[in-house]
Formats: sequence, C-alpha cells, structure tokens
Amino acid sequence: MPHSLRRRHVRRGRMAPIALVLVFGALLAAGAVPRLAQSRARETERTEVNATPTVYTEKVRRDTTGTPFELPGTVTGLHETSIFARANGFVQSLRVDIGSVVRRGDTLVVLDMPEIREQSLQAAAVLEQVEASAALSRATLTRWKQLAAQGVVTPQELDERQAQASVADANVRAARANVANLREVLRFGALTAPFTGLVTARSIDLGSLVVAGAAAGARPLLTLVQTDTLRVMLQVPQSAAPRVRVGLTAQVMAREVGDSAFLGTVVRTAGAIEPGTRTLLTEVHIPNRDRRLLPGMFAQVALSIPSSGASLRIPAIALIVRAEGTLVARVEGDSVQLVPITLGRDFGTTIEVLDGVQAGDNLIVNPAESLASGMRVRPVARGTTKTAEQPAAKSSGKPADKP
Repeated sequence: MPHSLRRRHVRRGRMAPIALVLVFGALLAAGAVPRLAQSRARETERTEVNATPTVYTEKVRRDTTGTPFELPGTVTGLHETSIFARANGFVQSLRVDIGSVVRRGDTLVVLDMPEIREQSLQAAAVLEQVEASAALSRATLTRWKQLAAQGVVTPQELDERQAQASVADANVRAARANVANLREVLRFGALTAPFTGLVTARSIDLGSLVVAGAAAGARPLLTLVQTDTLRVMLQVPQSAAPRVRVGLTAQVMAREVGDSAFLGTVVRTAGAIEPGTRTLLTEVHIPNRDRRLLPGMFAQVALSIPSSGASLRIPAIALIVRAEGTLVARVEGDSVQLVPITLGRDFGTTIEVLDGVQAGDNLIVNPAESLASGMRVRPVARGTTKTAEQPAAKSSGKPADKP
C-alpha cells in the first residue's frame, strides 16, 4: 500500500471518535436545553407561590340549624289529685289499693255515715211537720178570705192570716232544701274517681275513721295519678326561650327503661321569664299508653330549638387570638384584613359570631401566625381540588387539576 494511502486511512481512523463525540454532545444539548427551560419555569412558579401564599377559606353562614338542648326534668302524671272525704264517717268498703287502675266514675271508697243518715231522717220528719202546718195555714187563709168578703173580720186580721200562710210556705221550702242537702251529703259517702288513672297511695283501711275536709296536716285517703299521658316541667334558659313554641318535638330519655327515647310535645309555656333563674317554665306531654315511664322518674329531655336565622356561625379553626383580642382573617379580593369579632355561643366545631362579620364573608381557616392586614394571598375555597402545590397555570389561565 502506498505511503500516502496509509496516512489517509490513519487520519480517518482518528476522526471517527471525534465525530461520534460531537454527535453525542449535540444530542445531549438538544435534550438538556428544554429541560433547563422547564426547570427555570418551575423555579419561577415556585418563587411566585412562595411570594403569594395560598390560603384556604370558608364562608360565614347564617345559623339555620337547630340548637340542641338537653335539660333535666321530673316525670309527673298529667293529673294528680288527693282524695279527701266530704263528711265524717267510717270506711265501710275499700274497693281499690295501690296500683289499681280505675276509670272515671268508678267507686273507690264507701263510707258509713250514721250521723248524717240520722240527720237526714230527722230532716225528712221536720219537712212533714212544716208541710202539714203550711197546709193548715192555707186552709185557714181561705176561710178568712170568705169572712172578710162578708165583713165579719177586719182587713188587719186577714193580713195576719196571709202572713202566717207565707211563713208556713217558706218553712216548707227551707225544710225541703235541708233534706236535699243531707241527701247530697249522703252521696259523698261513695268516693268516685274524677278521671282515669292509677292509685298510687292510700292511708286508710276498713273501719278507719274519716274526718271531713283537707285541713292542715290531714292525710288524703287516696292519691290518684293519670299515667296514660305524662308531663315533664322544664326550665329552658333565657337564650333559647324566645324560640320555644307550642308543638315543638321533644325526646324524653330515662336510663332505667333503656336507651330508646319517648317522643313528647311542648304543649304550653309560662310566657314569662322567671327572674330568679332567668328560665322559661315549659310543659312537655308524653304519651305513655304502655306505662313504661313511671311518674316521679328523673329524665333528660332533648329539645332542638329552631334557629332564628339572625345569628352567624364561623368555623372554630378560623379564630385568631392575639393580644388585641379575638380576630378573624377576612379575604377581600386577594388581600387579607384582620377583623375583630364578638363571640357568642360555642358549638364545638363552629362558633356563633355576634358582631364583626357578615354572611358570605370569606374567612381564612387555620390562619398562619404571620398573617397581617394587607398581605396578598391566593384564596382557595376549602374542600376544592386546587392545592398550594399546584398553582394556577399561566399558559392557559386556568387552575391545574390535582392528579
């Protein structure tokens, strides 16, 4: 092989690796430049995000939910009465005992009243006497009228006979009234139930002496309670009193009869706040036909007081407590305003606000300590898919979707 040809082959062998290196470098540069541009774009976006922090917001809403109240109360019968005697006597017949279920008009106790019985017989005899005397007076008056027509007697004598007949008639009416009164007293010897209910107490036995009336210290013969409908008297706090309405549903729970709740209804309120306790006396009625609830039980009554619609609620995690007081961070456009507020009732996850914000205001939840009025932020409604790690895409002007 000639020397020149050999040198040419050697030169080509040396150039081949250099050409490969150059081609590889060109390919590497072509792939690296776009990646560097993307990296710079991401860095720019990250810088902008850090400069304008993303915050999550929630709107102030009106209080449309009912306020639950659980109040203690004592279960009592719808009607509860003590039975006393209207006349003296002895217990002749006792037809009920404790636990007896009676209906209205049923006879509970029969009394033997010998004194009243004898007085009634005496009054009947007196009535016969005065009726006979009245009959004689009327007959005498008739004769004197005939004599007066003949001029035999003077008008004065006729008037006296007329007065005697009138007095006799009045005595008859008085005697009849006395007889009727004693007969009515004898009817009191049978004590009847004024309503359907349950006998819960008795203090008499056969042969017991019964004294009329309910004098101080006198014990009732029987106690009768209506149990098919029970009632609970509640003391509702003043804060909820204006919203308690007749017909409001209540749930009555007594631990001794299980976890099931008994449905009741508010039937009336006192209509005035008691100054000593600042509470409203409220009456709840509970149907109790199966008699599972017993009068005298302690119970918890759950009421859901309807909202007035005027109060506002905010998330509890929106509060900022600082030296200047309790604040919230309100978003106006893309800036923050720290607003002082006045708090009302605490409902756990939400809090009532009395002043400082309005319905529909956007408040920052979980606010950072570094927040200050005038700071620019990127608000995101709480619960949406937009997050701080994926800010709005500048190329399309739309927020990026969360993968």
